[in-house]
Amino acid sequence: MTDLLTQQGCPSRNCKSYGNSNDVVLHDKKLNRLRCKVCGKTWSAHHLEFHFGLRTDTVKVRRAVDMLKAEIPIRKIARLVDVSAGTVMRWKKKLNKFN
Repeated sequence: MTDLLTQQGCPSRNCKSYGNSNDVVLHDKKLNRLRCKVCGKTWSAHHLEFHFGLRTDTVKVRRAVDMLKAEIPIRKIARLVDVSAGTVMRWKKKLNKFN
């Protein structure tokens, strides 16, 4: 968890400590939430990760992403991961925005 503290600064653009990781403290260890000491904003330590906000199991998402990178057809990925083709398409779109 200490790695998350050293890598992330306050995400609030209105804060005078924006992007500064020196003013970030652990807010909730169980939920991996961080807090800015200056403005008080809290956020998830995982908000910068691709799978943040997805409701599907992380293992399924990672498998699908690996298959997308290997250029396996979307319908085949959907069948192997047991999700709809539309879901794989949304993940692909999100992955393209993320990279």
